[in-house]
Amino acid sequence: LGPKVRIQAPPNLVDSSEGSAECAALLGAGVDDWGGVSPLTPDHVNPERPWPSLDRLREITTAAGFELKARLTAHPEYVLAGEPWIDPRISTHVAALAGPDGLVSDQITQGTRRPVGLPWQEPDGGFATVGEGKGRTDLHTAVDTEGRTNDRRSDFADVYGDWEAVAELAASTAIGTPATADGLAALRAAEKDPGNLAEEHALTLMTAQGDLLAQVIRLADDLRKEAVGEAVTYVVNRNINFTNVCYVGCRFCAFAQRRTDTDAYSLSLDQVADRAEEAWNLGASEVCMQGGIDPELPGTAYFDLAAAVKNRVPGMHVHAFSPMEIVNGSSRTGLSFEDFLIKARESGLDTIPGTAAEILDDEVRWVL
Repeated sequence: LGPKVRIQAPPNLVDSSEGSAECAALLGAGVDDWGGVSPLTPDHVNPERPWPSLDRLREITTAAGFELKARLTAHPEYVLAGEPWIDPRISTHVAALAGPDGLVSDQITQGTRRPVGLPWQEPDGGFATVGEGKGRTDLHTAVDTEGRTNDRRSDFADVYGDWEAVAELAASTAIGTPATADGLAALRAAEKDPGNLAEEHALTLMTAQGDLLAQVIRLADDLRKEAVGEAVTYVVNRNINFTNVCYVGCRFCAFAQRRTDTDAYSLSLDQVADRAEEAWNLGASEVCMQGGIDPELPGTAYFDLAAAVKNRVPGMHVHAFSPMEIVNGSSRTGLSFEDFLIKARESGLDTIPGTAAEILDDEVRWVL
């Protein structure tokens, strides 16, 4: 990404205790930003991983030969550059917080000055008096009418560093590994029948490098072209999360709520149907429905949800229920997976997403 790219790593996901070298190793590898570290709130994505104290983080950073300093939400070079990086309508607010180096003012971090709120309203004469009336400035003046005329911005090198130098370095250090006889045999097998590769051939192609990797990529692209052509497709879709009540307890989840939590909710069948109808009227052709694993939700609720959408909007494609929800519904209704899916299909389900099936190793899934 270039020599000027900022690399951020959350310090609470490694061991920051005294005697551990994990944070120092991150700094040594090129990390130059610890991201958001709060002394007041937990990490909502990883609540089981508390933030290190700012004093501890300062000790680690200083010991590694660096200085820990607070920054604004924009990196200092963009704060100092101002427009077009900082919208002129908020430039005075940013200036009230920034020091001459573009970081948070030392007076604020040392507690000798407290920022005072600025009025947030349209100035006399309207926004035409601010930033030439442009607000956030387009990086390409005709981007809306002509599109981009180059493959990168004109200030690319200033922002990201000398990209050509990075490319030359990458080329000079790349190792072209010739394809071995085993690799070529695996490639021929894939060309002949890609859907029925022997395990050893599949493993060889999955770990391909150098010339063999380039040939695997070409073969994959040829098969892709043969299967689906060159068209790139999309679907106008609305997500409907019918409940966030869940008691599975996945440690990485920031979605689930317990029934007694303030933010817990469960939509009625009418509310789900209303959302589907609203989406249809706005041009959507598909709804994706998923929810938490609520122990009070009967297994037949999945059938009712699909039917509610189809009854209200018969033409809507219903893409719904993660594999975990299928398992939950199957166990609660006493139906086999096949019978459950047949019943769901009869109720209006068209397709199911792969969400919650990404981790295929049972031991890893159990840890998560």
